[in-house]
Amino acid sequence: MKRSERLKNIMTMAEKKERDAVNALGYLNTKVSNEELKQKQLLEYELEYHEKIIETGRTGINGATLRTYFGFMDKLSNAANQQVDHIAELEQQVDQVQQYWFKARGKLRAFESLVERAEAQEAAEADKLEQKALDEFAALAYLRRKYSDK
Repeated sequence: MKRSERLKNIMTMAEKKERDAVNALGYLNTKVSNEELKQKQLLEYELEYHEKIIETGRTGINGATLRTYFGFMDKLSNAANQQVDHIAELEQQVDQVQQYWFKARGKLRAFESLVERAEAQEAAEADKLEQKALDEFAALAYLRRKYSDK
């Protein structure tokens, strides 16, 4: 097996790693976007609920309803904080996968370069062999003509 073919096999594995990293990066970026949308919706709901309780309070509100309101607002606030933490974790994962992708892409480019050089070297060697064969053929043809003319 030629050196370029062996390198191509390794390059194929490097391509798969790079492709997997790209897919993981796309997945995580989509997940971050979805979680940011959830966070936005949660904050909008919190604001709507707050406005609703203010409106209800203008007409009069009892203590039990007010306690329920504050308890629910506390849960919404906790959920919003958890969402912020979750998004931060996902963004950290994105950074890690992006670094992995950069490394995988660098390795892939290195293998591509090695394959190109190996193919160029193999082509040069093939050209030399072909030229040598042509030279030998020409020399034999010359010798045949030289000795056949006598």
